[in-house]
Parts: sequence; C-alpha cells; structure tokens
Amino acid sequence: MNVNFQYLENIELLTKVYNHYVHWYVAQRYKKEIKEPGKYAKEQERKAVLRYRLRLKDVRYKFGVAQGFPNRYLKILAEPEAHSDDEYDPISKKWMIKKIECRSQKATIFMRRVDEEIAKSENPDGKGATKRERHIPEDSDAMVTKSIPKGLPIDFYDPDWFNDRTAGQKRNADTFKIAFLPDASKSLLGKPHPDERLSDKRFTDKYWAEAIQEYDISHEIFNDDELDDSLSQESDDLEYLAEENDDENAVSNDSNDNQEEEINYIADQDTEMEYAEDNSTPQQSQQSFISFQNDWNEW
Repeated sequence: MNVNFQYLENIELLTKVYNHYVHWYVAQRYKKEIKEPGKYAKEQERKAVLRYRLRLKDVRYKFGVAQGFPNRYLKILAEPEAHSDDEYDPISKKWMIKKIECRSQKATIFMRRVDEEIAKSENPDGKGATKRERHIPEDSDAMVTKSIPKGLPIDFYDPDWFNDRTAGQKRNADTFKIAFLPDASKSLLGKPHPDERLSDKRFTDKYWAEAIQEYDISHEIFNDDELDDSLSQESDDLEYLAEENDDENAVSNDSNDNQEEEINYIADQDTEMEYAEDNSTPQQSQQSFISFQNDWNEW
C-alpha cells in the first residue's frame, strides 16, 4: 500500500478531511440506511455492475475498431446498455451472464461471437480487462436485466418483446435499419461473410424486408382506414375552399355590376344636362343652374 506522508503533519487539512468524511459522507449514508435499510449496499452493487459493463463495452468496442468492424456493428458495441451484466453465483463460484430482456437472439449470438474472437487474441487493451470468466447460466430466464438501449437497428430487439411495446416505445428503435446477418453465427468468421462488407445502406436494402417479417411496425405505416379518412378529410377541405371561393367571386361580381350601373346612371344624367343646356334659353339655363345649386346644397 502506497502511503503519501507529505501531509502527515498538516493538522488543519487532516481535520477538514475528517470532518468531510465523517460528518457529511458517512452521515449521508446513515440517513439513507435509516429510510431504507440495505439501500447503500444496493447502490454500491449497482455502481459496480455499471463500472464493469462500461469496461466490457470499452473492450468490445476497441476490439471492433481495431478489427475494422462495419459501422452497424460498432454502433451497437458503443452503446453501454447493449451489453449484459454479470452476477456472481456463490454456489458454483462463477460469474453468470445475465440475459438482456429486450435483446434478440441474433444480437446475443453476435455478442458471443465478439467475445470468442476477443478470447482468441492476447489482451487487446493490455489491461487484462477480460480476465473474468463469464458463463452462460442453464436457466437464462432466471437471470434477466431490464436495461433498454435506444436508437439501435430494429433487429437488435427481440421481436416478441418489441411487438408488446406501445407505439411510442417502438419509436425508440431504428425501424428502418438492420445490423445482423440472417444467421448471426456466421458473423466475424476467419473468412468473412461477403455481405458483412456491404455498406450499412446496401446491407439494409438487401435484408430489411426479410428481417422485418417478425416485427409489428404498424405504428410507422398508415392502415387503409386511416388513409381513407385522411383522403376524405382532405377532399372535404378542398370542396369547402372551392365553395367559399365561389361565394367570394359572386359577391365581387354583384359589387362590380352595381358599380357599373351607378357609373352608367351618372353618365346618363350628365348627357341629359348637356342636352338641356344646349337647347335652353339663357334665362332657362340660369333657372336650371339655380335649381341644381339648391338641390346640391340640400344633398
């Protein structure tokens, strides 16, 4: 054990460290235990599981990068929630692999293939992070973890589990992408499967229709009734707009007709006045002007 004696005589600093550890850190742990006995132990176990899962993710991902795995594989390996947890069995004294409830059989087989290839190599990161021997339990359903990664290709998820989700939960999967070969056991062989070299887009184009057969993706597609209702509503909206436009045109035409009649009436009046002026005597013209002026004032 390496002990740093540099601050051994710094009483002020040691007092602060002691007060922080005893009066805050241990006190917080004590308060949690009072409210829920065993809570601290559960938290420590959860943190230990998470730390190991992250180490496992790092080892697998770094191995995938070093081996030039396709991007669709690396995306899955980069997601911590895609990796299973381990649970120690005190009877057999072995670490048992816990099954991820949402993970498909294809994804599980792929992860095992990755571990097999890592086991063949010599400590890929030089730290011995994979020295823990992991075993598959006889009853895998008895050891389940409920972590749910989001945004991964749809064939990562177990079809039965996926089909039992709500529409909103289903959207957490990347419905229109897939990652695994129809037979995942043929992944990462010494002689690579030729389709593993395909780009993600070409791979999905080739296998998506086959892989999607087991999945209910009705949340992504209009059914016939919804489509008919949508088209009917759109037709009603267009018909209403057309009728409204016809009414506006009719009102506009009536207004134009009335305006034209008023203009014609005024023009006729002017013509009559000009004719009367041309055929009247000066005295009649003067009387007409006075009469017009009086009418104008009254108006």
